[in-house]
Amino acid sequence: MVKCMTKKGKVLIIFLIIIGIILKEEIYDFLFKIGEINKTNAYVCSIKNEEILQKYQELENAYHYQDLLSYHTTPSKILYRDIYNLSHHITIYKGSKEGIKEKNLVVNSEGLVGIVTKVNKNSSEVDLLIHENINLSVKINDNYGILKYEEKDLVIKGINNKGKIEKGDKVYTSDISIYPENVFIGEVSEISFDNYEIEKIVKIIPAVNFENLKYVSVITDLRGEE
Repeated sequence: MVKCMTKKGKVLIIFLIIIGIILKEEIYDFLFKIGEINKTNAYVCSIKNEEILQKYQELENAYHYQDLLSYHTTPSKILYRDIYNLSHHITIYKGSKEGIKEKNLVVNSEGLVGIVTKVNKNSSEVDLLIHENINLSVKINDNYGILKYEEKDLVIKGINNKGKIEKGDKVYTSDISIYPENVFIGEVSEISFDNYEIEKIVKIIPAVNFENLKYVSVITDLRGEE
């Protein structure tokens, strides 16, 4: 019985060797494809893990700055922005239900994004800092002026010509308006005078990249409110 099984075993081995020789290329191709599938799966998993990590880092960067602010804030993603008017207006997911009010400042980790101009129950509309309607009291060191968006530039006017200002000085919201003070806006890029050399005209570079807005926070405090 053992000898009989041994013969069958030998025949089976020879048969498998012959099949292996005949189908050698197909077997190699099959094993190669399995290897490639495993590599692809590993790559996909790696990409997914990187995407998850990147998303987490994005959210971490987007909202960690709230802890540094001395104001009440409400985080939000952007619901809508007009792709044909990219730099002027956005709609966010938060509205009156979350305590959002008109004139609330909107910020992100870089600085001031804009001002809430219309509030619905579940969403709000925001004029970005580079919107023609912007009219904001700001300060540079000990100098105060009004920030506007004119001819594609952020310009501060109303500053006495003797005010000490240099290129690179930082610009913040002031303490003489209804808006929260010391919210970072940007840096001075150019200084000139009006036609009568009575006032300085200061151009600034905004801190915020308005073409890459994803996450924002609304400062729900207004000066003069309890």
